[in-house]
Amino acid sequence: MKDLSQTTYSLRHPGQRSVHRPRTVLVLGGGGMRGMAHVGVLRAIRTLGIEIDAIVGTSIGALVGAMAAGGYGIEKIESLVTTVQKEDYFRLNFMKFLKGLRARSMYRGDTFRASLTRVLPPVTFKEMDVPFYCNAVRLETGGSVFWGTPGLDDISLLDAVYSSCALPGIFEPYERDGYNYMDGGMVDSVPLRFAKTLNPDLIIAVDLSVKGTFKAPDYKNRLLSTVYRTFEIVEEALVEQMLHMHVDYRVALIQPKTAETSRFDFKRVPEVVKAGEEEAIKVLTSHAATRDLVKPVLVPGLACPVTPRDYVSVRIDPERCIGCGMCEMVCETDAFWARGERASVRKLSNYECTRDHACARNCPTNAISLGNL
Repeated sequence: MKDLSQTTYSLRHPGQRSVHRPRTVLVLGGGGMRGMAHVGVLRAIRTLGIEIDAIVGTSIGALVGAMAAGGYGIEKIESLVTTVQKEDYFRLNFMKFLKGLRARSMYRGDTFRASLTRVLPPVTFKEMDVPFYCNAVRLETGGSVFWGTPGLDDISLLDAVYSSCALPGIFEPYERDGYNYMDGGMVDSVPLRFAKTLNPDLIIAVDLSVKGTFKAPDYKNRLLSTVYRTFEIVEEALVEQMLHMHVDYRVALIQPKTAETSRFDFKRVPEVVKAGEEEAIKVLTSHAATRDLVKPVLVPGLACPVTPRDYVSVRIDPERCIGCGMCEMVCETDAFWARGERASVRKLSNYECTRDHACARNCPTNAISLGNL
């Protein structure tokens, strides 16, 4: 892999410089159109003067990450994504449906590829302004690949991003050397494990999976709605485990409150971008790993000092709790004690919480509330 100490991608305002700083990797997770929040995160990072040494993207995070790593300014990225229309990506495979179960996908991949061609920078992996990596899943083996790593950096940026975004059954898989590749978010929507192999001092990670404490998208009992929601549920469960294992003092985790935006909601792009920016500023100006790196005074209207977000407050509504024990089972930090008729909270201020929201998401009566998020 490339030596991150030799390459930096500056998202700073002109004139802002630092002599000593941590080597930083930015991880942009998957989440469909909720991924437009990544644009706001990039803007916040620039506003706060944080320099990025490598970008790792999954699915929509691969698209936005490739644009940033490939040299596009934030204003150009925003102008491109805010003009995206649903028709640019989805055109039904009517002719292929005539083949019945032999059809490879619901929508035409060539329409999606044409859209990617219009928005991606015309560079190779080796020509990126900053090292860039994105993941995909090999259907034959079930294993993940990270395009941009040694031996996997000869792929075109278009093919890499397409494969990272190709939801199974929605778009055709990407074919290479006899293998088929699909959306990397199906197994690793927030690739912290890979990011740690780049040996950073700091990881800024953006998680867009739907959380139990946030309002879920409006579900409709229809085929496509069921398929998309199934993807999200699988993603949520996998992200929970990934956050359990890999969120530590080096990880500043940003979770924009965009859950009400469905995976393919193209109408709310500006507000999703704003939500990403606001959440990133809140986290980066208060997280222990980043608050000493930034200058909150640069952010208009941001109160100083900022309330630290080192812990998550945990509460249980005794009127709703039925004592099922799910909270104790799914929490990896022993924040709950489920004995008798009601569960109790062992850590009202949980400094070990990985913000995976597993307890709230799995509570069958919505009795758990989390704060300071």
